[in-house]
Amino acid sequence: MKIGKIYDVVFTTGRYEIEYERGVKCIKKTPQSYRVERADGTTRLIGQDCIMELKEVAGFINPRAGAK
Repeated sequence: MKIGKIYDVVFTTGRYEIEYERGVKCIKKTPQSYRVERADGTTRLIGQDCIMELKEVAGFINPRAGAK
């Protein structure tokens, strides 16, 4: 992950648990983890060795923005 870029991330949180974060922005990188910020302003710590799939998103797309 690069700081300032937006990603969709799939990662493990436990032995049998997988979580997904869509449209999160990397705001801090340490040797063992990343701090990401969600669209609502909350942050989350993701361990580097826990990431299963990482996809960079060109820009944050809000699926509800176009819905009427």
